[in-house]
Order: sequence, then structure tokens, then C-alpha cells
Amino acid sequence: MSKSLGERFWEKVNCAGPTQPHMSTCCWEWTAYRNQDGYGRINLGAQHGKRLESAHRLSLSFVLGHMPKYVMHRCDNPACVRPSHLKEGTHKENTQEAYDKGRQPRRHAYRGTNVYNAKFTENDIREIRKRYEEGETHKAIGESYGVGPTHIGQIVRRKIWAHVK
Repeated sequence: MSKSLGERFWEKVNCAGPTQPHMSTCCWEWTAYRNQDGYGRINLGAQHGKRLESAHRLSLSFVLGHMPKYVMHRCDNPACVRPSHLKEGTHKENTQEAYDKGRQPRRHAYRGTNVYNAKFTENDIREIRKRYEEGETHKAIGESYGVGPTHIGQIVRRKIWAHVK
């Protein structure tokens, strides 16, 4: 007789994991496969199309009675599956928490000259917009910078480089 999903789940959990500095109880570490970010993954079995699922989502689903879309770790330990260290959240809350805890840079950190392959500087953008306002065409401006008129149009309409005043 094959084991139930719950039985297969719990045999992959070490209930004597590390205690995080801000948590009063220790983490329950996932001991089986983890993805490149350290999150546990489990095969749900044939009845679910052998789909892989996040171990922490499955753990919280046992308590909630439904599969949560987003699960946040209060302990900041990706391998932890202890339900009291997890909470259901939204994508926005999860992203905001990652920003707040310094685990993910804010989106605006990757704009302008901070982008590794940026073709322009902020001064170039100001000059492009000024030249357009003075009547030059997208094509003429683009030729002088080695880019196409569509690229210049996106700059002028602030579809890109919108942060430059």
C-alpha cells in the first residue's frame, strides 16, 4: 500500500531545526529536495499529475484546509515548513516584505545608468527630449545616437527613462 501525501510529507521534515533569532520556536527543516533558492519541493503524486509543490505551501494547507496562493516565512528560513512560522499573504505583501528585509532590491534600483547595458546617460535623455521639442525627428536624433526612431519615440513619450526629469 502506498503512503499518503501527509505521510510522505512528514517523513521529510526535521522537527529539530535551527531557531531563528526572532522566533521563540525552532524551524521545521525540509530535508528532501530544495530548489536553487532553498525552498522545499514535494511531488504531490499521481492523483495530482505528479506536480511539484512548495513544501511550505503544502504544510500551511494542512492547517488552513486550502492551498494558499502565497505563503510568507516569518522566520526568513526558506527550508522551514513549520506552520506557526508561515502565514498566508498576497504577492504584494510578499514582495513588500522582501524589500523591507533587504532580500530583494527595489525595482527602481535597476533603471537608468544602473542597468548594465544602458545606451544613454541621464544627460543624453534630457538632450534627446530637448532636441525633439526643438523640432528634430525621431529618425535624425536616433541616427546621432546609433539607435532607431522607435527607441527615441519611447524616450520622448517617457515609456522608458521616465524617471529623468
